Amino acid sequence: MPRRYGFEEYLETIYILESEGVTVIGARIAEFMGVRAPSVTEALHRLQRSNLISVDEHVISLTSQGRIEAESVVRRHRVAERWLTDVLGFDWAKADEEANKLSHAFSTEVVERLSEIMGKPRTCPHGNPIPGNWPRLSFSGLKLDDAPEGVDLVVERVVEHAEVDAKLLRYLWSHGVVPGVHITLLDKVSGAGTVTVRLNGQEISLGISAASKVEVRTSTPQPSLAV
Repeated sequence: MPRRYGFEEYLETIYILESEGVTVIGARIAEFMGVRAPSVTEALHRLQRSNLISVDEHVISLTSQGRIEAESVVRRHRVAERWLTDVLGFDWAKADEEANKLSHAFSTEVVERLSEIMGKPRTCPHGNPIPGNWPRLSFSGLKLDDAPEGVDLVVERVVEHAEVDAKLLRYLWSHGVVPGVHITLLDKVSGAGTVTVRLNGQEISLGISAASKVEVRTSTPQPSLAV
């Protein structure tokens, strides 16, 4: 049976798409969430009636109240992911799956206590900011597939779009493609759709699509974004 989504999931999706610089329209929400267009249309009408979003020529934006609620949802999810990964030892894919279940049940008090216990981490395990635990972080925006070859790079984050692919999350995690790790792009073969990278003394291959979901920066003496 297809999963039914509520207000929180739609607000979270809109927030994520906005934060990734995507123009938010119904079709992109449907694609990201894997739901049918009529379901998205119905949900957007309800969100608009609740003054949580505004729609201007099909472009969807969070209202002030919608952003507050969306940040609360995202905060719970990312704190839960951090706890499941760092404390309980789940891999990225399993942590994301379990966070989807747990975060909606966590009260604000529980989230704040978990955040305090973990030292107020600035990011989720994939390097994306936890609202409320950061002055705003900035990223290079440089995707691994567009990085210069042979240059020492540092992984900043795996963009939220990657979280819809559990196999990709598990592959990146198992091969150590995590925030803070040093990585070098060795070769890019556009015709084959692959890139070869070196990290932790080993060479691994990634599809160009997968590499485009990994953001990096050139290795310079600056604080890591990962905690």
